[in-house]
Amino acid sequence: MGGNLDYSRAVEIDEGIYWLGWTEENSAFRSNPYLIDDGEDVVLLEPGSVPHFEIFYRKLESVVEPERVNYIFVSHQDPDLCTGIPLLEERLNKTFTILTHTRTTFLLPFYGIKSEYYAVDMHDWKLVLRSGRELKFIFMPYCHFPGMTVMYDTKSRILFSGDLFGGLSYNWSLYADEWYIEAMKAFHEHYMPSREILRHNMAKLEKLDIRMIAPQHGSIIREDVQKYIEALKNLECGEYMLVGD
Repeated sequence: MGGNLDYSRAVEIDEGIYWLGWTEENSAFRSNPYLIDDGEDVVLLEPGSVPHFEIFYRKLESVVEPERVNYIFVSHQDPDLCTGIPLLEERLNKTFTILTHTRTTFLLPFYGIKSEYYAVDMHDWKLVLRSGRELKFIFMPYCHFPGMTVMYDTKSRILFSGDLFGGLSYNWSLYADEWYIEAMKAFHEHYMPSREILRHNMAKLEKLDIRMIAPQHGSIIREDVQKYIEALKNLECGEYMLVGD
């Protein structure tokens, strides 16, 4: 499963950027927290859920002192990606600045999150870290939440894509293989509302110089990124609404 990588440990996917996720033998649905260590600033991306918190936290503290984390990016409000935040607040006895869309800020407090919010749509869709590194945020409405937002790191040229480009598969590896488009289809066909919405949002991504795509589910895409963008542009989805008619 994924070559010689040791999935029990954090995996450095680029300089100072780590995958902090987990594997489950009998599940086709996995979450992928990430971390960017930029020196003075440490950005945590979607730390995951309550059941997986201890696995995530062990990996987090293996790569940085957890107290150094000051930003958390959240693409949308689903519990599998952010219900671990209040546990992290409690464990570290501190709060963070949560980077997300205004519409997501309306819902996250219901998980008991106490941290303050940096509404990216109110800050010109970007954040400049103290090093000068710029994080850009791209609005992906209705994929699959009205306030869905992805994050593009201009230094590494990695797109942290939330649910977009995620996959469902029992045969999982950290990096996408030749079968990954089928896993992507299995996820998007039911979770995304229409091809028109996907096509509109994929057009925004075609304008970026993307070297790697790191989704919140499934596998990391590090080769032939355009092929996967094109696959989503042309995907028929939203047909789940017809079930039962």
